[in-house]
Parts: sequence; C-alpha cells; structure tokens
Amino acid sequence: MTATATPRVGWARCAAAVTGLLAVPALAAGCASQEPTDDSSGNGGSTDAGAASETAAPAVDPACPEGLTAQDLSQTVDYPAADVDGDGKDDSISIGTVDGGNAACAAALVVTTAEGTAAAALPDLQIVPPRAFVPGGAAMVGSDSVIAAPVSFSPRGGGAIGLFTLVDGVLTPVKDGSGEAWTIFATIDDGGGIPQSIDCGPGGLTHVQVLADSLSGSFTVHEVSYSLDGTKLAKTDASSSTMTPRDPTRDGAGSGHGLSIFENC
Repeated sequence: MTATATPRVGWARCAAAVTGLLAVPALAAGCASQEPTDDSSGNGGSTDAGAASETAAPAVDPACPEGLTAQDLSQTVDYPAADVDGDGKDDSISIGTVDGGNAACAAALVVTTAEGTAAAALPDLQIVPPRAFVPGGAAMVGSDSVIAAPVSFSPRGGGAIGLFTLVDGVLTPVKDGSGEAWTIFATIDDGGGIPQSIDCGPGGLTHVQVLADSLSGSFTVHEVSYSLDGTKLAKTDASSSTMTPRDPTRDGAGSGHGLSIFENC
C-alpha cells in the first residue's frame, strides 16, 4: 500500500522556481539513451545480454529477515518501475518499514525482479517519508541503473538521500572518493530548505544546490559533476556562479524550495 499521508510542508520540486530562472545546464541535461543495440561485431546488445544472463540471483541484506519481500513492508512507498537488473524487463522498487525487522533493518529498499527480491537494509530510516517528500526512483547512468532513496528522515528537519546499484544481485550503496556512502541532505522547514537536484549529466551525475542571499537578492549555484565506475562516484568537475534574478517577486525566487531527483534522466 502506497503511503498517502499529506505532509504539511513538502520537499517540492525546485525546477519551476529555480531552473527557469537560473537556466542551470545540469538540470536540463539528459542521460544518453540506454536502449540495447544490435551489433553484429559482438559488441553492444549481445555483450550486455550475455552479462545479464550471468548475473547472480537477487539477495536480501543479511541484516533483514530471511526471505524479505515487498509484501513484508509497511508504510510502503512505491517508486516508478524500472529495469534495475538489466534483463530488459521493468522491476518494482519500494521502500518501507520492515514488519518483524530489528534495529539493523528498521526499513528496507526492496527491488522485485523476475528472478526474485533484492533488498538493502536502511537502519537509519525510522520514518518512511511519502513520495511527496522524496521524489526518488531509478535512472540509467552509463550502463548501470542507479536508485535514489532516503536513507534517513525526520519530519522535524529532513533527511539524507543515498544512491544504490545492483551488483551481483546485491543492492549496494554508491560510494564517494573516500569510500563512504555518497549522500546529500535535504531539509524541510518553514524557510523552504535549499533547492537542489540529483540529475543526469554527461557521462555521469550532477548535484546542484542553489543558495539565496536575502540581502542582495542574488543566487549562488553550486554544481558538482561525477562519473560513475561501478559503485564509486568520482568528482570530475565543480563550479559556482552567482546571478541576480530580474524580478524576484514574479519569478518566486527565494521562496522556491525543495528537491528534484532524476528529473531529466
């Protein structure tokens, strides 16, 4: 059952309030098509099909109850179906609290494929937020399907969003250059929080944050680009730019807030 609670203040998408005003290239960049190609030389589609056939069966995190499936979740939130395991068929993606789970598996990210269930424990996710708060889901980055999902959440302040990818049947956190799980923190408060996005960029992902200076009326756009190699994100570029809106009242800049995930993938 999909969560239906209506939040008082949401992580509304920042595209309408920010993208049109600032014209951030990263928010407009799309991912390259990931449709399989037919290549008689043995490259492309035929290679991918062979790799998919050798993929290990989906596995449930040992911290979670054995045989966990999406039906064992409560406070369930379903994200749009996507081909996570690379077999050409859409898989269902859900998060929720784990009925019968312990502190090590208070909640879980669950992907249901044709071969079975892959699940990752989310021990810091004590409350599962509705999709209105965290518009997560999956996107193809290069040849890998990456899932964005909350890994912690508090209705008083916000939470962290992490990335996962399926490796040998195991849902594995995507790590940064230090080897730690890569996450961003998004806030919810009466001030609206920081508009930001995780999106597709040339050869990888981009993370964009927009910070407003209420005194000058200007906005600083911080953009970081990453390449993805398996389960590791490597920073490839970073930039900051400052600009002033023509008409803050009309554009809504400064009052816009929220989080955008994979809007242009």
